[in-house]
Amino acid sequence: MTIKRKTLFWKLYPSFLSISFISLLAIVMIALWSFKSFYYQERALDLEIRAKILAPEFSRLIQSKRYQEIQNKAQQLGDDSFTRITIVLPSGLVLGDNKKSPKIMDNHIDRPEIEQALISGKGLAIRYSDTISTDAMNFAMPIIEQGNLIGFIRTSTPLDTLQNALWIIYYKISIGFIILTVITVFASWWMSKSLVRPLEMIKIQAQRLAKGDFSSRVQLGSNDSLESEQLGQAFNEIAIELNQRIETILNQRNEQEAVFSSMVEGVLAVDSNEKIISINQAAYNILKIREKNIEGSKLKSTIDNSELYNLIVFSLQQSSPVGQEIIIHNENAHEQVLFAQSAPLLDIHKNKCGTLVVFNDITKLKEFELQRKEFVANVSHELRTPLTAIQGLSETLIEFPELDQEKRCYFIGVIHTHSIRLEGIIENLLTLSKIEKETEVDEIDFVDESVTLAISNAIFLCKDKALKRNIKIILHNAEDITFNHNSSLIEQAIINLLNNAIKYSNGNSEINITVIKEKSDIKINIADQGSGIPEEHLSRLFERFYRVDKARSRQLGGTGLGLSIVKHIALAHKGTVSVTSELNKGSVFSLILPLNNEG
Repeated sequence: MTIKRKTLFWKLYPSFLSISFISLLAIVMIALWSFKSFYYQERALDLEIRAKILAPEFSRLIQSKRYQEIQNKAQQLGDDSFTRITIVLPSGLVLGDNKKSPKIMDNHIDRPEIEQALISGKGLAIRYSDTISTDAMNFAMPIIEQGNLIGFIRTSTPLDTLQNALWIIYYKISIGFIILTVITVFASWWMSKSLVRPLEMIKIQAQRLAKGDFSSRVQLGSNDSLESEQLGQAFNEIAIELNQRIETILNQRNEQEAVFSSMVEGVLAVDSNEKIISINQAAYNILKIREKNIEGSKLKSTIDNSELYNLIVFSLQQSSPVGQEIIIHNENAHEQVLFAQSAPLLDIHKNKCGTLVVFNDITKLKEFELQRKEFVANVSHELRTPLTAIQGLSETLIEFPELDQEKRCYFIGVIHTHSIRLEGIIENLLTLSKIEKETEVDEIDFVDESVTLAISNAIFLCKDKALKRNIKIILHNAEDITFNHNSSLIEQAIINLLNNAIKYSNGNSEINITVIKEKSDIKINIADQGSGIPEEHLSRLFERFYRVDKARSRQLGGTGLGLSIVKHIALAHKGTVSVTSELNKGSVFSLILPLNNEG
């Protein structure tokens, strides 16, 4: 059975009444106190009215800075009304007082009634006055002019006059027990309410606070007790502190989530029970996880790669960081290389509660490393071949000076051929390096001019080679197309493509150059009638030193760098180069350049 609890009011009110009836003296004391408060309030209201009546007059004098007249006026009006009048500037300096000379009076800014008036618009204080050497009631209010505080007016009265009036009341109360009893009932009720009201307000605000309303504040009146006021202030400070801390936590969480979600590296946090605590978007992308909101899911049901799963399980058992390269096979049969680095996840007590795994996709780095190794190997091989021939033949010439003239001339011719090839390789490497460097630092000069001139120059420079094999170079759609480009680089790219077409074309054939202007780019097609290129070689055709037929390429004097140079020239113009080919019919190389390559 639930016991219905009484409210604090119904515990206080009967207690007050019981005490009142038990002790007549207590009833009389309470009654006296009530009347005393009543008279004090009346006197305070009287002081307030007087202050309000006198405020406009002193406001005018303060604005005109007639300070001596302020003192005279305070003396006259105070003496006539039997009221002490004090005029104080906002700084606390006393300008007028009818009980003491302002020149010898202390700064009044710290007087309770002045401080209260500054805060709430009016202040009332009952205290001992050194000036009149007795207890006095002091009322103060600010003097406002055009929204600005220009001073304070204080009206005061000694309490001895009030005491005289109270003695008369004491006598009447002694013969009016019934009246006193009625007053006591209402006074007890009022006191109970006064005590309970701040607690009820705090209770209401606490309930709002519990529901998440941190903006609610306890507003207590000036008549509430000091303890109630302190309790209300403490509650408000708690609410403010909680609000600030929650805002700080939310801001930190939002910042962490922003950083977490914007990281390129994948991040996965797993607890000791192999449940996913947190995962960022990069980890979703890297691990190809299609499900969303997998926090709380079991690791084994989410991670398909056994190597990665074993690493995370192993790291959960370790107290130090663990790192390992992991290969993931994607649906398109491509390999993805990850470097997974794990570290222990600690709780607030520094105890291990899981592990944090950071994934870096190093597939591109591995590819670059492989390309670098292949490039070094290719360069070494390409340079070693002519150098070996030159060295061997020159040693033969030195060792056998008696060789006949025909053999000497043959050896010298071979040495010359290989030296030319070596020079071509070095020259192409330097050209390639220069284009890459200038592209990176954006040092390539672009001029808005016709591309037809660069194509015509390239045809002219390759014409003799083509005629030797009875190959015609035909330019179609030779309209004057103007766009922003580097003419010498475009010319170099066309020459490389034409040389390549001439080398691998059949004799008595044609090379057709077509220039097509589209909406946002220009497309230069160079089509030959050669033997064509097998499809498996097309994807690597623009790599450095890559050759479809290495023996034939060397025989024709190729360095294996011409098409790579074309690719980097296209990239320098923010364009692309592509190739299509059909065996025994020929190949079409397309140089695609944007009409606007700025930015």
